[in-house]
Amino acid sequence: MSGLVLALLLTSPPPPVVSVSAAEIVRLAPGARADARLAVRVKEGFRVQATPASAPYLIPLRLTLQAGSGLAPGVPVYPRGTPYRLQGAESDLLTYEGSFEVTVPLVAAKSAPPGRRTLPGELRYQACDARICLRPASVPVTLTIEIAERSHRVDRVP
Repeated sequence: MSGLVLALLLTSPPPPVVSVSAAEIVRLAPGARADARLAVRVKEGFRVQATPASAPYLIPLRLTLQAGSGLAPGVPVYPRGTPYRLQGAESDLLTYEGSFEVTVPLVAAKSAPPGRRTLPGELRYQACDARICLRPASVPVTLTIEIAERSHRVDRVP
């Protein structure tokens, strides 16, 4: 193996252990609130630190979304972590594994213009297998939102 190929292998980041996708497009009216549900999948054989993490030196799963275009994301709601013990460890870690959901409340400003837009963000995590915990990593998140047209109420006179 050439030195260049070896250097690339040693410096290349490992493939993501976590993938995330929005379950559906979130639709809401100006001035309304709705919950966005994000499906998270952890690669088999790995777990990620729960939110909150079991110890201050561990990195909990953390979703951040950027506000914009008349939309404000609220504080994400994470599932309850399950205890897991690494081989040789003296105490349990709170972790997530497999598939689970993170919910984010969204609020549209009353002045939010109608139409489709995206909120970019990232999901930061620290993954562990049975023996070690990997360095913290992040995956991009894109949430698609559709703001409905303002409805105009028309009262009919008989």
